[in-house]
Amino acid sequence: MRIAGVEIRPFAVPLRAPLATARGSVAVRAGFVVRLVADDGTEGLGEAAPHPHAPASELVAVRVQLSAAATRLRGADVARADELIDEAGACGGAVGMGLDMALHDLVARVRGVPVAKLLGGACGPLEASALLDGDVVAASVAASAAGFRVAKLKASPDPDATAAMAARVTRVVPELALRIDANGTWNVARARHAMRALDPARIAWLEQPVRASDPCALADVRRHARTLGHRIAADECVRGPGDVRHIAALDAADVIVVKLVQVGGLRRAVATARAAHEAGLEAVVTTGLETSLGTAAALHLAAALASRGWAESPAGVATTGLLAADLVTEPICAAPWMTPPPGAGLGVTLAGHSRAAAEDGASLGGVA
Repeated sequence: MRIAGVEIRPFAVPLRAPLATARGSVAVRAGFVVRLVADDGTEGLGEAAPHPHAPASELVAVRVQLSAAATRLRGADVARADELIDEAGACGGAVGMGLDMALHDLVARVRGVPVAKLLGGACGPLEASALLDGDVVAASVAASAAGFRVAKLKASPDPDATAAMAARVTRVVPELALRIDANGTWNVARARHAMRALDPARIAWLEQPVRASDPCALADVRRHARTLGHRIAADECVRGPGDVRHIAALDAADVIVVKLVQVGGLRRAVATARAAHEAGLEAVVTTGLETSLGTAAALHLAAALASRGWAESPAGVATTGLLAADLVTEPICAAPWMTPPPGAGLGVTLAGHSRAAAEDGASLGGVA
């Protein structure tokens, strides 16, 4: 069996409301759908969506790289899947994510198994964390009422404002643990200041407080965090198992955040989680505000890791509710407990309006 066709389809999906982060607001998720078609008609789908704050030039670069990869994949023997997946992962970032995901989906569909099984695990229910947006106090009340026990709070550039916002949330909903995500925008002094103002009894962890390019600064923050009872999570600085080993050697984090777009796909994500497990670090799977296509892959990954005992914290996968539209026929609903879509592969299919949009050039709420 060979890959007879490869399609690269751009999409732009608006959020219901702009999401405020320390690096600015996010209003649209843009990227590409990778569609592989075997000569027997079996499909494999992937999502290649750069970081929400990536410049327009990165989208152009991703498109160029995907187009080049499409040329290499056409006519490839599916029996070479392991080799093809390794080559995809070597691309890294959104390109590796999209190609690797589509190849896993194709192979799993051919074999009639869910992607989670292909990753060496099993499907099962997963506890998820919420993402607070808009009026964060109201959002935290709603999240707790829905059954979430953990929520991510996007930090502001001002640590005092962040601490005040966290205090308001925990005062109203004390049972909700918060993950404070600074997206690498603070320096060591600001991170230390924030930790002194934050109540460690209410904070699950402080996520990527300093820039990703300076793991030594992250280690500095963690040394201070231990004296105050806080935990530190590494996010943007994690791009594969090598980074995890470096972070572990520096004793720079308690938690490793595993994102498909950052590590370059499912296979490298498993290797990244394995490295965290071997180093005695906690691993947690989160999305990067992907559509239900990317979220399905994250769910399969999180389920596989949980079944292998490599990830136990609530996964950050309950984000599809932030989108005003989606790409698949049955969008994934964000909930306190989530399960990978049933069936072979990722368990999702492109929506009819997405296919139509790809043909007529429309770009709103689907594939352009």
